Amino acid sequence: MKKINIIAAVLIMLIVSFNLMSLKGFGQSTGPLDTYTITLTNKSGKISLNSPTSALNIKVAPGGQGVSGLDTGVSFKATGATGLLTNIDSTTNVITIVWSGGISDGKATITGMLKQGNTIAPDFTVIKIEKDGGKDITGDLNIAVNLSSSVPVSSSSSSSSGSVSSSSSSGDTATTSSSSGGSISSNDPSVTLSGPEEFVVKRPGSNIFKLKVKGSKFSKTSRCEIEVSDDSLLRIRPKRFLLRAARSSGTLLAKVPNIAVKDLIETNSFDIVTVDLSCSNDASDSIDIIITSPSAE
Repeated sequence: MKKINIIAAVLIMLIVSFNLMSLKGFGQSTGPLDTYTITLTNKSGKISLNSPTSALNIKVAPGGQGVSGLDTGVSFKATGATGLLTNIDSTTNVITIVWSGGISDGKATITGMLKQGNTIAPDFTVIKIEKDGGKDITGDLNIAVNLSSSVPVSSSSSSSSGSVSSSSSSGDTATTSSSSGGSISSNDPSVTLSGPEEFVVKRPGSNIFKLKVKGSKFSKTSRCEIEVSDDSLLRIRPKRFLLRAARSSGTLLAKVPNIAVKDLIETNSFDIVTVDLSCSNDASDSIDIIITSPSAE
């Protein structure tokens, strides 16, 4: 009888331990599946993603419970290529990617977000892919789609804050100033926008230069947007993009339109443009750039 009682007690302890473990796992939470990642690779014997291809139109079909379409902002990554332009047409659900440089390994990754935060059971299908010139290359590619959450798994607020502090891989301390005059916590996400203080236009010539974006302590994917005080003087692409812990920096292309170049040179003048960068996690920065004619320096 004692032997039976001991076995029963052990079984009860095992059951209780199992239930406690289950409850602990149940207490952990993750956010909605609001982020999609499309991975494209050339099929054997195909070179559709390699040079001279420099643009893709990707037709997709987002759907499912709690999904209303594609959100603005998309990022592009490929070895040997530099993204020039990304665009989302939320009406037709077409993702446009433009890049320079040849993709060396025949692989490209596109990441974006779905609209609404209550994406409970999303569906996401790639319908068609066209390269520059409108050629259909869907059958030439292996297409993989992964849905994930931009909110990290956490069981408590302390573990969540811990993931924020460890998400900065560079260890750099960004120096930013708050426009409201308030202090910025060392654990708060921040972003830095950098570029030339002055750009001298030339005619004829390519009046294009680069701006650098670098985020710090981005624990989850954030949508970022560029605003220019006068887009008749300066146009920046992409205007909307994503930053996240694994890819928290990027390059933007800025161009002075030909009409503005002509006007600055003919009037021998200069102007100052303010570029503002803001992200959905409240990180922001701004810079002023002097756009000037050669003789107005």
